[in-house]
Amino acid sequence: MISKRRLLQIHRWCGLVICAFVLTQALTGGLLVFRAPAAQLIDPSGMVRQSAGGSAPLSRVVASVRAVYPDFELQRIVFPRTARATYFAHLVNARGVVRYASVDPGTGAVLRTGSIWRFPVEAALLIHYELLAGRAGLAVVLLLGASLLTMVVTGLAYWWPRPGRWTRSLDVNWRMPGRAVLRQAHRALGPVAALVVGFSAATGVILAFNLLTGPGSTRSTAPSGLPPVADTNIDRAFALAQARFPGRGVRDIRMPAPGKFNVFFWAPEHQALAVHGVRIQLQDLSIVSISRAEADRSLSTFVLPLHTGETWGLTGQLILLIEALALAALGVSGPIMWLQATRGRRKP
Repeated sequence: MISKRRLLQIHRWCGLVICAFVLTQALTGGLLVFRAPAAQLIDPSGMVRQSAGGSAPLSRVVASVRAVYPDFELQRIVFPRTARATYFAHLVNARGVVRYASVDPGTGAVLRTGSIWRFPVEAALLIHYELLAGRAGLAVVLLLGASLLTMVVTGLAYWWPRPGRWTRSLDVNWRMPGRAVLRQAHRALGPVAALVVGFSAATGVILAFNLLTGPGSTRSTAPSGLPPVADTNIDRAFALAQARFPGRGVRDIRMPAPGKFNVFFWAPEHQALAVHGVRIQLQDLSIVSISRAEADRSLSTFVLPLHTGETWGLTGQLILLIEALALAALGVSGPIMWLQATRGRRKP
């Protein structure tokens, strides 16, 4: 059995090693809880619909984006989920350089373009999931997430009180000196937040492992050598897909390679982030395949809405926001306590 002293040492050194990661995950995760409203608040001119109403043909949206980035392949267009939101397009060129664009749904006009840093909330998403480093970043997130789980377990084991001392173990005497109050507050907040933090860390590790061991990106970065498919084909292909799932909201369309056109529709009756899919060949408008949400048994589809809190709606999102604040407080207070203890040992 591991001694209390050893548990504290493991907890402390894991915390010191990953404190920057903990703060990064807490800040980006808290921002992503309400991702769309946050993006609209930060960048109203680029991420808020400017037109009064209406819906531009998809072909106009595609043409607008291609006109801004003629040497890039359009890979994905994320559809708005609210009346105020915009389209969000992903593009990539032959060298693998990625660019983004937001587009007004009513007029098809491009509102904002540029690298990921032109879209702070989207940058936060990539930092949170892969530290802006692709598969190498996923591996680092996986290792650091496992370290965070170790901190949760060792912290709880070290704190675990004897019978009859549960209430006292969570007390904070605010009349004590600041150093003592900080230690007591850290000791009290940690166990209270441990269950949610551990759950988020575990689901995050599962997602990172699933993405890391998966096939990776399927996007084509090689020049196609073919002219862009006629805009009328895009509109007809989109209508063909909608006819398969009438009345469904569209999550996104994807064009992973020249001539391929995939449309994904929301299916919330199955799961918060579940989707139906229709894959179409643009050249002859033939349906290649149809995938239904109920047939999707992938691990990430099940785990992702648990990690984001969307499984429980607004309640789950609010809990995650509180968790992010608590995790940030623990990530700051832990190193401060260590510095205080180190200075105290150095005094004669």
